Amino acid sequence: MEKLIKDIIELDKIYRTQVNHLREEKEKINDIVREEKKRLQKIYQAEADKKIIEIKNQIVTDLDTRKKSAMAEFDSTLKALEKSFQENSDKWVEKIYNYCLEEE
Repeated sequence: MEKLIKDIIELDKIYRTQVNHLREEKEKINDIVREEKKRLQKIYQAEADKKIIEIKNQIVTDLDTRKKSAMAEFDSTLKALEKSFQENSDKWVEKIYNYCLEEE
């Protein structure tokens, strides 16, 4: 009977040691998983930041192109309006003058 108790105690020690070793391994694995998660987050964040910068630069370039196009269209329209004014201003003034004289 005493041998049986000693064997049980010895087996208990062995299995406790094994359980403790497995717990330590589990903690190591958890640490590795946490570190890998942080590493992957940094990688994905860097990729996302790079993509954001690329999109932002594309938007700025597109806006500059549109701005230049709008300014060119504005300048063209303004020149056409000024030309029309130069060509017709005397006629318009004369029409307004004549209209005012007829009303009196």
